[in-house]
Amino acid sequence: MRRRAASRRTGARTNKNATGAGYLARKKAERDAAVELAEHARETVAAVYDRLASRSRQAKRRSATELPTDGPLLLDAAFLVPRATARAFRAQAAREARALAKDGYGLTLTGPWPPYTFVED
Repeated sequence: MRRRAASRRTGARTNKNATGAGYLARKKAERDAAVELAEHARETVAAVYDRLASRSRQAKRRSATELPTDGPLLLDAAFLVPRATARAFRAQAAREARALAKDGYGLTLTGPWPPYTFVED
C-alpha cells in the first residue's frame, strides 16, 4: 500500500515581510499536520492489513523499520490464501483499493506467489 503525493501544498505561502513568529507558527503547523497524517496512515494501514488478514489462512507483514524510507510504501504484506477463497480475497482487496483511493492511497495486489514467506527456517 502506498500513499500518493498530495496534489496541493499545505501551509500558507511565505511572505517576504513575514515575522519570525509567523514563520515558526507555520513550521509548527506543517510539522503537526505531518504527524497527524502519519498517524492516520498508520491507523489506515493497520485496519486494511487486519481486514485482509482475516480473509487469509496466514499473514505476514514487513515491519515499518524494514520498509524503504525513501518512498511512499506504507505496507508490504504477504497473505496465504486458500484457492477456494482466493476470489473473495481479491474482491475484498479491490473494495479496499477503491475506498483507499478516495484518501490518496494506492493498493496493489499481486500473485499468487509460491508461499516462501510462510516456510519456517
